[in-house]
Amino acid sequence: MGLHAADICVLAFYLVVMVAIGIWSARKIKSSADFFLPRRFGKAMMIMFSFGTGTHSDQAVSVASKSFTNGLSGIWYQWLWLPVTPFYWLIAPVFRRFRAITTSDVFEARYNPSVGMLYAAVGVLNLAVNIGVMLKGSSAVISASTGGLVSANLAIIIMTVIFVAYGVAGGLGAAILTDFIQGVLTIIFSFLLLPLILNAVGGMAGLREAIKDPQMFSLVAPAEIGFFYIAVIAFNGLVGIVTQPHTMANCAAGKTEMEGRIGFMGGTLIKRLCTVPWALTGLAAVVYFAGKTMEPDKVFGAVAGDFLPDIMPGVLGVFIAAILASVMSSCDAFMISSSALFTENVYKRLVRDRENRHYITVGRITAVVIVAGGVGFAFWLPGVVKGLEIFWKISPMMGIAFWLGLFWRRTTVAGAWAGTLSAFGIW
Repeated sequence: MGLHAADICVLAFYLVVMVAIGIWSARKIKSSADFFLPRRFGKAMMIMFSFGTGTHSDQAVSVASKSFTNGLSGIWYQWLWLPVTPFYWLIAPVFRRFRAITTSDVFEARYNPSVGMLYAAVGVLNLAVNIGVMLKGSSAVISASTGGLVSANLAIIIMTVIFVAYGVAGGLGAAILTDFIQGVLTIIFSFLLLPLILNAVGGMAGLREAIKDPQMFSLVAPAEIGFFYIAVIAFNGLVGIVTQPHTMANCAAGKTEMEGRIGFMGGTLIKRLCTVPWALTGLAAVVYFAGKTMEPDKVFGAVAGDFLPDIMPGVLGVFIAAILASVMSSCDAFMISSSALFTENVYKRLVRDRENRHYITVGRITAVVIVAGGVGFAFWLPGVVKGLEIFWKISPMMGIAFWLGLFWRRTTVAGAWAGTLSAFGIW
């Protein structure tokens, strides 16, 4: 596939280690709670779990793509949650105190089972879309970084097979353990390209000399990503963050509330830092690819393909492994969270009083089916930025009912249904 033998060896070693962790973690699963939400991890593991779950290569693709076309204001395609980040310190202990396995349990406790099942349906849709967006973005990077020798479709299939293999075997415990390794690789891939492309274009001074439009260097671009746009997507992010199904695991898989707080907040702050080199790489690519026709979604991968093979054999392999790590560290957690929603909040209501082994098997089968839906969405999706915008709109649909349910006693079951269905209708 046009890769050096050293690159292939690096990739093979990484993939074998990930699957081995999943098989090893499977030995610790005794109940469905062990599979879906084990509460046994410390601060370091929770930080990297939060970072790995919330950070994936399609985000680097979308930020670099938008920065390539719009300038530094493209950073808001991930910094939209920056104004919301301080709230994470307050949100995390609330989720831990729910003592729930899924967020659907919270809706059922506050309202009734029908609202819990409504959330399960919305949550599964949310995660299937998110998995599809991540696979689409990561495959674009891998395809571009190998000069098209590894097709985007083949990359999607490889990534899917690997994260399904260890996730289905070891559940959320395997996801958290692999996320520690994959989080480190994600940090590497985030910062690896920036010094190389900046050196090629003459640093920031070279950028300012070559790019005459001052709007390209502005964090606020009135033509598209202005103050109002930033304020709205930030508020939208605050409403929707609590109803992203994996937020429960990010906050509640630690030993205590403090592990959840430090993990959720710490992992998120690392992500905010990694967003900066993504945006600067996209801006530098404007100068580096000047005069060439370039698809915005392929900018990040094309930069890697141009620079990394010249450093030494194996470096491109490390980069591709990091790309795989960044997407699989999120897809595995999303897969387990979505299967938990269906198994715990839909299937158990229909099929009662079965052994734990039965429900674990159902959870594993459901995980595979939901991922298949995400893969189908990835093949349909026209572009990563478009997919990200769709994901933004789904998350807050039930955020209205969640927040009002916390702060307004008079919120009713009918109100929760009306708020959610009205949001979908307006969309």
